[in-house]
Amino acid sequence: MSIKNLSAKEQEIVLRCMKATASYVDDSEKHTRLGLGACELQQEISRWPNIDDRNETSNGFLAINNSLNEVCHGFRIPPEEWTSWFDTPKSEIESTYQSWLALTGTSGGIR
Repeated sequence: MSIKNLSAKEQEIVLRCMKATASYVDDSEKHTRLGLGACELQQEISRWPNIDDRNETSNGFLAINNSLNEVCHGFRIPPEEWTSWFDTPKSEIESTYQSWLALTGTSGGIR
């Protein structure tokens, strides 16, 4: 599982992205935007850190990839709320996304 090969800080960033995405993307849009329903995303969050991201069509992969993609390129977190979710700048989230993609051997973008 590629997620296990990220640093502890990067893993925390991924988890925070999944939680932020669960909060910011309306339940009625989750399946369209993430490929997962609200309950499926919450199940993956509850499995943390034991998410299986080996297969591009798995819920684990979709939860990680699409949440990172949303935080980097989708919804916007207002500056006054950013520190409620993250203790790092957006550039570090983007770098974490690229690191995870490299480990999975895939390219970015919504699935």
